[in-house]
Amino acid sequence: MTEAERKNRGEKSAAIVERVVRAQLRAMACGRFELGIRRAEGEMIVRAGQSGVDIEKAIKWLRHENAKGAHIYIRPDGLHTLSLIDDLSSEAVERMKAAGFEPAVVVETSLNNFQAWLNHGEILDAATSTRAAKQLAERFGGDPSSADWRHFGRLVGFTNPKRERQLPSGMQPFARLRSATGRVYLQAVDFLAAVRASDDGLRRHAEEPRKRSLRKGKLKSVRTLGEFHRDPVYGGDLHRADMAWAKHAAGSGMTLEQIKAELLDGRDLSKKGNSRRQMEYAERTASKAIEQSNM
Repeated sequence: MTEAERKNRGEKSAAIVERVVRAQLRAMACGRFELGIRRAEGEMIVRAGQSGVDIEKAIKWLRHENAKGAHIYIRPDGLHTLSLIDDLSSEAVERMKAAGFEPAVVVETSLNNFQAWLNHGEILDAATSTRAAKQLAERFGGDPSSADWRHFGRLVGFTNPKRERQLPSGMQPFARLRSATGRVYLQAVDFLAAVRASDDGLRRHAEEPRKRSLRKGKLKSVRTLGEFHRDPVYGGDLHRADMAWAKHAAGSGMTLEQIKAELLDGRDLSKKGNSRRQMEYAERTASKAIEQSNM
């Protein structure tokens, strides 16, 4: 192949990537996005606040990173209208469509392995968004560990470098855009109503200890999380301080959601990992504190 032919082929390839990326972003219909670039050695680069134009301008760099083995991901920036269902078969995608859960975007991430983005038609708070994603994953056989309010999905036009996803030829598969309607799924209103109804039930269950405390006259004032962080008894171990405060808060009548919110806002949890891991940490700590307060 001559240099001119190689250059022409590269330009055509770049144009195809730009076109499919633009189609995916348009169908996701978010004002801003977050790009995720996970390099082969494990480093994760996140670019927040990206417009569609910003991402298109970054495609050359993204292709360079991808060629070196990096995974290229996308997700909405901030609260949004979407749920990502990961690790679906083609049969599962068809079942979703038949049941009135037509994806706004379908990406084939490797051979017969799909991700589906569903558009709920309204912006959801983080808790409702996570609960919706988990229920959808359970219903259609998606990956439950990927079901939360801000999980990354693959950006089309780039290869999937996972070794176990290699094609029989030994080549890495491209993430391919299989559909991009952008439409709100038919069952959105009824499904969200059911999600919120189940959420209300869980909230009432979580608030029962507080109600019992109120009935028994045991509701006490709650010390701040910062006081526990500064307490020398914990020797700067903020994990121990978080758990001690959560137990204190639960015993004083605070609800599961209130404890989680305080833990997420009380300090920088970035050492726990990404946003999903931070939420899991807050959920785990609050749930354990509530459980022990009920013993």
